[in-house]
Amino acid sequence: MDSSKLSSHIVLYLISSLVLSCSMKEINLIYIDSKIQQNYPSGSTITYLNNHFYIMGDDASEMFVLNEDLKSKPSIPVFEKGENLRTPKATKADIESSYTAQIDGKELIVLLGSGSLTPHRDTAYVVNPEDSKVVRIDYSTFYNQLRKTFPLLNIEAATIIGDELALGIRANTSFPDNYIALASSNLQLPVFKRKILLELPVENTGISGMDYDEKNDILFVTFSSEATANNYEDGQVGESYLAIVLAAQGQLKSDVLKIKCLYKLSDLSIDFSYQKIESVSLVKGKRELLLVADDDLGETKLFRMKF
Repeated sequence: MDSSKLSSHIVLYLISSLVLSCSMKEINLIYIDSKIQQNYPSGSTITYLNNHFYIMGDDASEMFVLNEDLKSKPSIPVFEKGENLRTPKATKADIESSYTAQIDGKELIVLLGSGSLTPHRDTAYVVNPEDSKVVRIDYSTFYNQLRKTFPLLNIEAATIIGDELALGIRANTSFPDNYIALASSNLQLPVFKRKILLELPVENTGISGMDYDEKNDILFVTFSSEATANNYEDGQVGESYLAIVLAAQGQLKSDVLKIKCLYKLSDLSIDFSYQKIESVSLVKGKRELLLVADDDLGETKLFRMKF
């Protein structure tokens, strides 16, 4: 190996070590276990509400429901079920993110299309878990606001921070920067406010999920590496990461958020190898996280962690 290649390998090793050691000083993240969820395709986003996890696949017709013990409960239909388990790529709503909202005293789950293909993916779906009713809201006006700043729009993460809706805008090889877009949390018509650039210590990695711990002011963000040049196609799966941002609201006042503490998940367990982590959810009242992965082949896998 020549000296230039050796130096490159040394730099990459030092970066990897720095990332992990920084995270361990901030919060001790511990892997618990994982579970393959049979017969549910492409888990892409996960939300916790009232002691249950709600999982939606980007090409699934139903929202999958689990209790805290990860036991299956009755699913909630979101779309009409076709002949196939998975909706075709060209027509799917591509739901990649979700969050909870309280409207008229009711706690609801909001599913967001990625916006990566208009008009099929420019919609929000508001789900009432109590009666399984689903209300569709056309978000094309809002998404067109976002496209003025993010031409290759690809919303992969969402959470409420304070009184604002935070959206994770994913990078690709043609659009190499990840952003958090802040908007008003008005469910009927959000309004884009400003963007925050995410600076990562690793390259070719895109944001894939977010959740916010309001009590402790901690933002959890997942990232995954995937070899794709646009906001539509899938690519070869690489590494996945979990970032932990302490004192998050103060840090989000800046136009740049430097992600200093980032776990490479495959260093915590071999179970994370070749898994594209799509989302993260905090178990309210507990120091636990549930992560969901999609292998782009129709399989969903769940990972439990504590901190």
